[in-house]
Amino acid sequence: MEGSIRCAEPDSNCCSLSGTGWKAVLQPYLLYYLGMIMPVLLLALVIGATSVQVIQIGPSDPEYCYKIEKLTPNLVLRGAVHLIGSIRDQTSAPLQNSPIELRKYISQRKQVNVRLVSTDDGGHFDLGIVKPGNYRLLASPHRGFKQQSSLQCRDGKNCELEIVLITNPTDKLDSSCPIR
Repeated sequence: MEGSIRCAEPDSNCCSLSGTGWKAVLQPYLLYYLGMIMPVLLLALVIGATSVQVIQIGPSDPEYCYKIEKLTPNLVLRGAVHLIGSIRDQTSAPLQNSPIELRKYISQRKQVNVRLVSTDDGGHFDLGIVKPGNYRLLASPHRGFKQQSSLQCRDGKNCELEIVLITNPTDKLDSSCPIR
């Protein structure tokens, strides 16, 4: 009985189909389901597109930060010194337990970490004895404050820096660049 459909109960409204009769019965169902495929696919596409939206933060050019920010040494030492100091913000509040980084300046693109210390509760730091050379002293670990452009040591064996950090706007294009 290939190609025939029989009802389980003889008294039901189901009819016996053989040959191509089953196509006539199933065609409305097939058209309904085929008609539903397009709206479902369209809905899946819209939902999928909104959940996988890519948002880029910062510039896409990897050279961007080097182009807009020209780095130079901000601390030039002519002789070996004991480098100490304090860091405060504009309100004279000390930067407590804040990282301070001293980097040997080689070029705009290359600086080598020499020392990393943290300020104490009073905002004081001690970088120890530092050899002569060109350096970048990063007094703030982030761009919330402007880095010092020039730090001066008086001649002698001790160099005490009193750094006052100025707040930096964080809605500018360079705010996405790393501190250097």
